[in-house]
Amino acid sequence: MNEALRRLIGGPEKPDVDALKNRILAARSGPALSCEAVIAACAKLSDALNAPEYAALLAAMGMPKERAERELRLARTMLSAEYLRARIKAELGETEDISFTPVGEAFSVRQGWRPLGTLLHISAGNVDALPAFSVIEGLLTGNVNLLKLPREDNGLSAAALELLCEIEPSIRPFVEVFDVPSEDVETLQSLAALADAVVVWGGEEAIRAVRRMVSPDTRIVEWGHKLSFAYFSGEPSDDALRSAAINICATEQLYCSSCQGIFVDTDDFETVCRFAERFAAILSDVSAETPRFGGERVTAQKTLEVYTEQLEALRDPNAKRVFRAEGASVIAYSDSALAASRQFRCPWVKPLPKERLLETLLPYKNLLQTVFLSCPDESREALTALLLRTGAVRITDGRRMSEEYCALPHDGEYPLRRYLKRVSVEI
Repeated sequence: MNEALRRLIGGPEKPDVDALKNRILAARSGPALSCEAVIAACAKLSDALNAPEYAALLAAMGMPKERAERELRLARTMLSAEYLRARIKAELGETEDISFTPVGEAFSVRQGWRPLGTLLHISAGNVDALPAFSVIEGLLTGNVNLLKLPREDNGLSAAALELLCEIEPSIRPFVEVFDVPSEDVETLQSLAALADAVVVWGGEEAIRAVRRMVSPDTRIVEWGHKLSFAYFSGEPSDDALRSAAINICATEQLYCSSCQGIFVDTDDFETVCRFAERFAAILSDVSAETPRFGGERVTAQKTLEVYTEQLEALRDPNAKRVFRAEGASVIAYSDSALAASRQFRCPWVKPLPKERLLETLLPYKNLLQTVFLSCPDESREALTALLLRTGAVRITDGRRMSEEYCALPHDGEYPLRRYLKRVSVEI
């Protein structure tokens, strides 16, 4: 357990549930957490991240320098007061209580947003510092936040939250961090019993596990793994192909918004193979320019997986073909099934004529997230509408697939609203 985590939780890794319950009651019985105080603390943390030692720290943890600087720039923006206030306005609208007389009634009511109470965050480790940002959303909405760190956490989240508590001491009673392994179901059940809602980030297995663990009177806020892809209709430009390649290499296909593969507007497998061969050449160039992350073990594993794909392709070249690239590969398939890629620069290319787009993708409606659409201008509006009907929630340019913007809905929803309840009081 790192020192930042030890200072933050102030005790053993396995929590004393009775003592924790008392701390939660004390926090919820005391003064409400000021949203403005949280915003001011986040803004100071944003300013602190300008220090060059933070980029050096991320680089020391194995993150390529360019990516470390990009991640810090994004974090500074997302923690700025301007960004947070704009986000709150967009997601919640009017935050002050409102009073009115309902139509046809003789009495008046006051309505307003109130925190759910206590949130248990069970976060994923595929995005650096995601657990900390999840907790910050809970703080902005005035909740007490219990955070179970993911196994892959590198210490960034605990360190960021500790800095936030040092900047604004009134936040400290509203944050509890635990390094509890996922296999310790008994402890997680005890933590969930203290929560009004469990915020879970992860795949279907993680969400199913939480559903089994949580009692019926506890809300589950699911941020499940999603799949994103590119759709190419018409003759693609090299720039459009390069945009997809940049996303694939920059994210290593690890994010919900990462391009897992490319659907081509055709039903001809030979056309798909020609597209894949052309894309492999561009992906090779981009891969050579982009520092990797994942380590030698991951590289060796992916090399073995792609070699296995090549052997299978030899047996049935009409169903699958593999095109090798510099530190990457592109696999052409004859089927149109949506699937996760092998990640780490191993996208797939599949046929999907626009006439079959809706019927093919509808079964995956709850899995879809971002689509990079490349098509002639005259087809864009119709294809955009079609893709949104499949369940996709964002249509964008390839380079921006995994980029945030202020007030971007997450998986089609505004997160802050899910951590609040709307209350009504007669006056």
